[in-house]
Amino acid sequence: MAFPRTFLALCLLFSFAAKTADAQPTETQRRVEQPLRQAIDTSQSAQKTVDQWRGDRERLTARYELLEQEIKQLKERNDELQTAADATRERLAQKKQQLGEIERITGEITPFLEELIQQLAEALQQGPPFLLQERQDRLEKLQALINDPGVSVGEKYRRLMEGLLVEAEYGTTTEVYQDHIDLQGQSTLVEVFRLGRLNLFYLTLDQEHCGFYNEAERIWQTLDETYLRSLKSAVAMAAKRQPVEMISLPLGRMVQP
Repeated sequence: MAFPRTFLALCLLFSFAAKTADAQPTETQRRVEQPLRQAIDTSQSAQKTVDQWRGDRERLTARYELLEQEIKQLKERNDELQTAADATRERLAQKKQQLGEIERITGEITPFLEELIQQLAEALQQGPPFLLQERQDRLEKLQALINDPGVSVGEKYRRLMEGLLVEAEYGTTTEVYQDHIDLQGQSTLVEVFRLGRLNLFYLTLDQEHCGFYNEAERIWQTLDETYLRSLKSAVAMAAKRQPVEMISLPLGRMVQP
């Protein structure tokens, strides 16, 4: 540690005064030593203050540099957050636009779905009475689904299209099942042969009588016994009990055979 020139001079002066005091240990010695000692104490105290200030400056400089580094990092982080916030706002704007489109489409498609449900109900009520319970259950489930606000429009549309597809497939398939039908005012268990979705025939369980569903009058009517063999073959083919062959059956809207 370097001492200032004033301090060195005072030390030299004090050394000289000490030698003089050895020669003359009188009141003069005390007069000389006291100011010199005070001067030395003051100089040392000032040096300590300077050293303390120098240490404080170094610490403050280091702290300042650290804070500058932290500020730089915070600015970089702020820029990253700003970029992320801008991207989030953009995505929110896109989502808001999509929600608007969904709301518009929902408003347009809901009446369309309700119209399709009505068409299904009319087809069930006005068409030939085949698989009535199964089709009625399906219709009721679809109606409940359409009226459920918790189900998305997409899911409603998908399920309704599935129901329509089942109804459409009836037109290209054949089927045999047992059911009770009204024959001359009496409920009779018969085998029903469905040909597409427009032609229904029945064969009694004893296979002695047959008939068809008269779509024009919406009643079950008997057929001439000449159709009995063909209808037996049709029932057996639909049930996969015999190979497919050509048969002759009356088709169309008939009033009375």
